[in-house]
Amino acid sequence: MNFPRIFLACAAAMLAGGCLSTGERPAQRYYVLADGGAPAARVKTTRPGALLVAPVTTSAFYDTRDIAFSRGAGTRAYYQYSAWTERPGRAIGGLLVARLERSGAFQAVAHATSGVQGGLVMNVHLAEFYHDAATEPGSARVELTVELVDSVRRTLVARRAFSRSAPAPTYDAPGAAQAFNQALGALLDDVAAWLDESAPR
Repeated sequence: MNFPRIFLACAAAMLAGGCLSTGERPAQRYYVLADGGAPAARVKTTRPGALLVAPVTTSAFYDTRDIAFSRGAGTRAYYQYSAWTERPGRAIGGLLVARLERSGAFQAVAHATSGVQGGLVMNVHLAEFYHDAATEPGSARVELTVELVDSVRRTLVARRAFSRSAPAPTYDAPGAAQAFNQALGALLDDVAAWLDESAPR
């Protein structure tokens, strides 16, 4: 039996399967999801009372700190060695509250879990959040569904789906992160404008 030849064949099989390391592992990199929109002007009329923003719900595949991408229709994957500093749903909830506070549409804007009392609740669902990398350099795609609910009367006031995309400057995770910030900023612009039109005065 030729042991050296068998050993080399087994080693080649393990290398092809990723079982053997050919070098040092790249350093893990973390990216902060930010509101990339320009500062918006405050609304002319501030509504009394508080708007409560419920915790953002997220489609299962995006409920992670991994950065998602797609290289073909109907497919998703995660970047290796690149991640968000916190899950996108949680980050978007905080950015949304901050943006709506700055808009001045309500006397107060708070997280629904904060203990603040308010009659109007905003429910947000993150439906899509991925780098569309089918062609270089691709674009970041963000889709939210937003509801306004009157918690006193238990009625739906308004509901709308929002979608935005932004081109990535480079065909990699750092470029995708920049594009996500830009797309999210534009989407938050849309949500703030819709809220001012839809919320009772």
